[in-house]
Amino acid sequence: MAQAAAEPYDFTKQTMHTKERGLWGQAFQRLARNRLALASGIVLVVIAVLAVLSELGTPVQHHDPAVPDFQSIKSGPSSTYWLGTDGLGRDLWARLMQGTLFSLKLGVFTQLFVLVIGISVGMGAALGGKRGDGVLMWFTDLAYAFPDLLAIILMRQVLFGRGWPIVGDGNPQIPGFGGVFLVTVIAIGLVAWVTVARLVRGQMLQIKQQDYVLAAQATGASPWRVVRYHMLPNTLSAIIVATTFGIPLAIFAEAALSFIGLGVPPPDASLGSLIGSGQGNIQTNSIELIWPAAMVAILMLCFTFLGDGLRDALDPRTRK
Repeated sequence: MAQAAAEPYDFTKQTMHTKERGLWGQAFQRLARNRLALASGIVLVVIAVLAVLSELGTPVQHHDPAVPDFQSIKSGPSSTYWLGTDGLGRDLWARLMQGTLFSLKLGVFTQLFVLVIGISVGMGAALGGKRGDGVLMWFTDLAYAFPDLLAIILMRQVLFGRGWPIVGDGNPQIPGFGGVFLVTVIAIGLVAWVTVARLVRGQMLQIKQQDYVLAAQATGASPWRVVRYHMLPNTLSAIIVATTFGIPLAIFAEAALSFIGLGVPPPDASLGSLIGSGQGNIQTNSIELIWPAAMVAILMLCFTFLGDGLRDALDPRTRK
């Protein structure tokens, strides 16, 4: 009688959990076998750790990036200045780490802002019916029609240059980041969300027709439950790949802004501002340009290789 009255064991939850865990585990194994992607990820971690340690004032920083040494102007690499100094005698290593940290933070936070807008618009278009889809995609196509860099410059200058009611005086502050950081994140994010929105919409339109989604709807699951437990998790791999590719694009956009004088004001530094200041001294002190340009190239390559590796690892068509 006790066995007959006992509640039957639910194997469904365990089976789904085990399957989900297995898929992500297989993806990690495939990524680990991709040596180029794995090496790129390790390089990015090392660069990020060095930049953070330098910002914290550890011995990795070596010197204050804003303090000049007028007796060592444009000096070459040495035990005192590992990468040499710039035209004002400032330590290039310290400034390179400062600029790298700023660019990495900007790339990550820009992508978080992009994901909020892109996922919301893409999900609304996929689930909003024909009318909602048409309106949101028309707005998305309109935003996609403008050249990215030109749109970023216009937003950076027109919306924030002379002040904007939502952000106050045009130079809003975030503790630990500063006003230019927030302005640049918003300006780039308001342009870069289009790709994520299109990606999420396409993924969800395809997933919405799958049998497991139709079965969940037939059993009376609420729309939010279907989205949360069935649709969003199955778009996660595509979102991760898009984010990995989006970070270097944001870094490159900020570098372009700083290169033309619309980025970080001195004495602070970003990779773009370092390149902009170094190109004027390319004939007399070429290392001012070489190191930040090399860092941008390394970041772009590493994120690209890592994104390719993640795409191959998370692609369902490669699963055996």
